[in-house]
Amino acid sequence: MNNKLIKKVLVAAMMTTAFASSIPMTNANALANEKSVENPILVPTPKKVTYQDNILSITSTVNIKGQDVADPDAIRELTEYLENNSITINENYQEGSTTFIIGEEDDEVDSMDNIRNNLGLVDAATLNDEGYVLGIDSSNSGTVLIEGKDGDGTFYGVQTLTQLAVNEEGTLKAKEVKIEDEPTMTTRGSIEGFYGTPWTHQNRLDQIEFYGKSKLNTYIYAPKDDVYHRTKWREPYPDAEMEKMNELIQSAKDNKVDFVFSLSPGNDIQFTGSNAETDYQALVTKCELMYEMGVRSFAIFFDDISNKQGTEQAAFLNRFNEEFILAKGDIKPLVTVPTEYDTNAMSDGTNLKTYTKNFSETLNSGIRVLWTGTAVVPEGIDVSNAQYVKGIYGDNVGIWWNYPVTDYITDKLGLGPVYGLDKGLANELDFLVMNPMEHADLSKITLSTGADYSWNTLAYDYNKSFENSIINLYGDLAPYMYTFANHSSRLVAGWASTGRADAPEVRELMNQFIKKNAKGEDVTAEVEALTAEFNNMILAADKLQESLTSEELSHCNTNLNKLRSLGEADKIALDLLIAIGEGNNEQVNSLKSTLQTKLSSLTSGKKVSELTALQFVKDAIDYNPNAVAGFEVSKTFVVPNEKIQLTNTSSVSSTDLEWTFEGANIETSTEENPVISYAKEGVYTISLKAKNKLGEDEVIKEGIITVSNEADGEIVNLSVGKSASATSYTGSSESPSKAIDGISSTKWCATGWNRPHTLTIDLGKEVTVSSVTISHAEIGGEGSGLNTRDYRIQVSSDGTNYTEVVKVTGNTAGSTTDTFQVSLARYVKLIVDTPTQGGDSAARIYEVEVMGLDKAITIPPVYVPVVDKTALSIAVDMANTLKAQGALDNVVPAVVAEFEVALQEAADVLANDSASQTTVDSAFYRLANAMHMLDFVKGDKTALNALIEEAEKYEEDKYTTDSWAAFKEALEAAKEVATDENALEDEVVNALNNLKDAMTDLVLRADKTRLQEAYEMVEGLDKTKYTEASVANLTEPMVDAKAVLDNPDATQEEVDGAYNALIKAYLDLRLIPNKDLLQELINKAQTLSAANYTAKTWGVVAEALNEAKAVLANENADEAAVKAAVEGLQASIDNLVANSVGPVASGDTSVVTSGGKTGSINTGDSISMISGLGLMASLGMIAYLKKKKEIGRASCRERV
Repeated sequence: MNNKLIKKVLVAAMMTTAFASSIPMTNANALANEKSVENPILVPTPKKVTYQDNILSITSTVNIKGQDVADPDAIRELTEYLENNSITINENYQEGSTTFIIGEEDDEVDSMDNIRNNLGLVDAATLNDEGYVLGIDSSNSGTVLIEGKDGDGTFYGVQTLTQLAVNEEGTLKAKEVKIEDEPTMTTRGSIEGFYGTPWTHQNRLDQIEFYGKSKLNTYIYAPKDDVYHRTKWREPYPDAEMEKMNELIQSAKDNKVDFVFSLSPGNDIQFTGSNAETDYQALVTKCELMYEMGVRSFAIFFDDISNKQGTEQAAFLNRFNEEFILAKGDIKPLVTVPTEYDTNAMSDGTNLKTYTKNFSETLNSGIRVLWTGTAVVPEGIDVSNAQYVKGIYGDNVGIWWNYPVTDYITDKLGLGPVYGLDKGLANELDFLVMNPMEHADLSKITLSTGADYSWNTLAYDYNKSFENSIINLYGDLAPYMYTFANHSSRLVAGWASTGRADAPEVRELMNQFIKKNAKGEDVTAEVEALTAEFNNMILAADKLQESLTSEELSHCNTNLNKLRSLGEADKIALDLLIAIGEGNNEQVNSLKSTLQTKLSSLTSGKKVSELTALQFVKDAIDYNPNAVAGFEVSKTFVVPNEKIQLTNTSSVSSTDLEWTFEGANIETSTEENPVISYAKEGVYTISLKAKNKLGEDEVIKEGIITVSNEADGEIVNLSVGKSASATSYTGSSESPSKAIDGISSTKWCATGWNRPHTLTIDLGKEVTVSSVTISHAEIGGEGSGLNTRDYRIQVSSDGTNYTEVVKVTGNTAGSTTDTFQVSLARYVKLIVDTPTQGGDSAARIYEVEVMGLDKAITIPPVYVPVVDKTALSIAVDMANTLKAQGALDNVVPAVVAEFEVALQEAADVLANDSASQTTVDSAFYRLANAMHMLDFVKGDKTALNALIEEAEKYEEDKYTTDSWAAFKEALEAAKEVATDENALEDEVVNALNNLKDAMTDLVLRADKTRLQEAYEMVEGLDKTKYTEASVANLTEPMVDAKAVLDNPDATQEEVDGAYNALIKAYLDLRLIPNKDLLQELINKAQTLSAANYTAKTWGVVAEALNEAKAVLANENADEAAVKAAVEGLQASIDNLVANSVGPVASGDTSVVTSGGKTGSINTGDSISMISGLGLMASLGMIAYLKKKKEIGRASCRERV
């Protein structure tokens, strides 16, 4: 992919709103438009929902039936909701208004039963406590029915209604629906039980209101750093704090939340001695004050203390339970947390520890016990763990879930969904409280999903709940908060880990991109999707920092900065990996340098998306472009024809694979993960070559597969119950034997820096071993950060001489299974080189299962393939004969070289007794191929060289550009062939012919001399001397001539054509004629007198004079017209016939005027004088005009 494509991809990614279905991405932008009337977002998910097609538009005024008897908190919530949407509640029933029917199942509410039955809803009386039914009908202005099993149920029905209804342009609308709903778990809520800054009073009020809307019904007040809860537990709260406490208690009642007051007296309470009774009474007195304020739930906690007086703690609780809890008669069962509150702490794997045994045996069964799972912060809780705890404490147990709490990893926020709790727990317990973060608002995402899980456990979908919770909580900011939360859900500390992986779909896409990019496949879609995600990370940080309140930002601003930095760095990492794929080393070095300078800041400070966004940066920096081969086998010990699955683990940069399995049903393969089998007993070797454009790597596992009929025996755990020793261990409860006791909750633990830590297992006798399965820290309920990173496995028959069969580096998994060559061994040694993922030096191995047959088999012989060298021998003999006969004499050097190498290799393989059939066949085909090329003779280049020499004399400026380019290309190709020592005869002939053709096709540049001269001549003309029409005819020929002159590739034909057209236009020019003579002749003619001439001849003059004047006035009259006018007028004058001289008739006074008409003679003129003068003038004029005519003719001839 080039940089131009990258830019296009970036633009497309910013604009895209959906991706191809093959791209594993969640489009956060889609969240903004997901919630609508047609698509309500309900969290928690109701047990049963049936939507209809119709939509109810709630009228601006509504009727409420049942408001006088229904739960007042439910009525308050409904009324506030309607009023907030500008809806008025009618004082009296009005037709045409939407009607709300609300109440509990035992209330007498008008029409409740009829409407409920008409809607097809069950009676709420049939539901569990807190259940409700809700129906919406759009007919007849609409009806909304909410019936609760109890007041809490009605309240929760209203909360569901507020999620169903959507305000569209001022009108509240809801889809027709039928809902029948009830909770799975009785107790659902949170415990403010974290270390660090306790929530503010306003935080708690907001949380309690949020719990009511989310159907969470429990809030346990237990802030670890509240001094009056723990350190000063004996002292009453100050009055100001009591006022706040009272407000919390009342708010909890209003929102159907059970406020549980707790104390943690365990650090210094006295169970015996002189102060024991005083301490007891102090606790009772403090609880009494809370009781008086309305608290009806209490908890006493003994967690996180050193005091392990199990019997005394339990007895104290029993007394308080009997004398206070039960004595009051209206208090819910007492809640407690023991000092050993996770199952790893409760037992050594075999027996209960002393504290747990004493505490559980003494504690009254009516007291509810909370536990956290297999560890303080476990990955999850499954049914078996719950059943184990119930076996200790009975059915009255509950979960204290330590997520999203981050007091143990303060540099990251837990923003993910509840994850890891088995749905099967719905059948085991009915109590779940979640420990949130000190960041109250940011904890709501997880708490909302926890409400969803505990309300409708079997329907819980953590991904959907995660998205829906964010939509309901953040509205328009949902897409940005989703991106942030998606990259901040996994919590991993040195000793603890929990939560859904950070942005798992993004990580999957990254892996897909890296793999396809390494193989040179089209990654356009992946680049678009990843670029969009990285841009979303930057945009999310910008938008949230712009939109969240200063209080909210005080808890996450630095995390958002890290999210933005990672988005920016990931874009660079993406460019780097693309550049690596393109082989752009200059860009690779530049981008890698840029990332390396950023890495320090990215890995320090707040944590966001460590194994996704941050790891992508590390992947790009550390990317190894070389192919590295690797594979695993599913089994190493099989019976004949049993299938074996091979799994390729080569580096992602490996683009091609070449498997070899000698003796298998298939001996070679290029598949990713082939399946093979062997028909005969034996020990077999498997090899894999991983290749790419930079080279190849091969891994060979000698004797990895043992095929034996004895493999049909039962494969068992050979190590369970055997003896074990170790270089060290912490104590008897974590001794070496705990790693082979068959119990996954016990462990061998070795501490200290005297590494490696070594565990040696004595199997009691020599047996057949083929694999080892190890349960690391995570399997025992500890954090994934404590899983063994680097280890080795060795086997021995005598306990002295060991053979290494497994070496693992960089492991992160909680459980590993390593298969190896079948071995006969009595001793198995586990060597822990790097105990954990971080700096913890303790090895934690919960179980080592050595798998195999409980007997020593007879190892079958190593497979030796039967090799047939017949064809290779024939090929070598023929090759030597051909060489001796001179078959190589005229062959191109490359073929000669390959022939010699192939022949030598074939001879070596032929002489090698251990050569495999694959090697023999490879040598044969290589030599055969070389022999097939012996007709690749060298071409005769004499004529070609001569033609090249002649062609190089040609001058470029004499030929047209196109023809010269073709000629140049042919010449260069010919020269390349001429210098190629391996050029074949056909190649030489083709080069010669191509060059000849190119020389023949050369086109000489045209001679433009005449055209240039003609163009310059015409351009230099004084065009004012010519008529406009004739000058206009020059324009097109001149433009065409100029274009031809400017075109270096113009042909001679084009030049000649332009020249001819221009000359013709020039010849068609017409001079503007000289009208001076015509004007003068007209002037003179106008002085003649008609009276002096005959009427007939005078009429001719008058007509000719008018025509002459017309020509004189015509601007476009040519020379011929002017000449004709002059000659016509002159001829008419020459032909005048004078009247005879005599007296003028009386009254005749006319003369010729300038208009050729007759004028008058003034009275008193002397006729005789006029006659004389006229005659003289006429004769003189005639003589003059004749002379003028001759002069004019001479002038015309000169001009022509």
